[in-house]
Amino acid sequence: MLDWLKINKDYPQFWKDYLGKFENKSRRFVAFSTETTGLDVEKDVILSIGAVGIENNSIVVKDSFEALIFQEKFNPEVAIKNGILKGSPEEKHSEAEAIEAFVNYLGNAVLVGHRIHFDIAIINQALEKLHCGKLKNEALDVEVMFHKWKQLPDDKQFSLDELSASFKISKSDRHTASGDAFIISLLFQRLKQRLGL
Repeated sequence: MLDWLKINKDYPQFWKDYLGKFENKSRRFVAFSTETTGLDVEKDVILSIGAVGIENNSIVVKDSFEALIFQEKFNPEVAIKNGILKGSPEEKHSEAEAIEAFVNYLGNAVLVGHRIHFDIAIINQALEKLHCGKLKNEALDVEVMFHKWKQLPDDKQFSLDELSASFKISKSDRHTASGDAFIISLLFQRLKQRLGL
């Protein structure tokens, strides 16, 4: 059912505004990544979101987004690995604030990620808590694009590190949502060129 067409449903205002942005197709891409407490969409939560915009075949660094999310529940080992503990609670947002800001930032952009189905699913899980629908943005996955370029079977998996190494992209800021989003944007640019898109 096309519930996103029912803009007058009893959704929060930010969600109604978001749904209204899909009348036209976007030429803006947003590379994004999340850092989470684990890989179980039902049980785990988002610790941070990072994103960067891409327009006219250029990465627009000033068009970026970053949110650290204060969570009661988190695994300290995961948080330390991802650098989440660097910020004090005052620098972090509630999950609701971060998700609303991220949706406002996204608009109708085409999403780009690495194994993006997970990132979208965990954002959708957070949106469900806010009584919203699911993200409506089109999505592209750099791992799938790499498979198409190299004509490899879909079951062969490549980590973000392996994909980065294929293009000699520096991994200096890995395991932060913003750092991974920037790496994804670089990969997307190179793969888009290789695929002639």
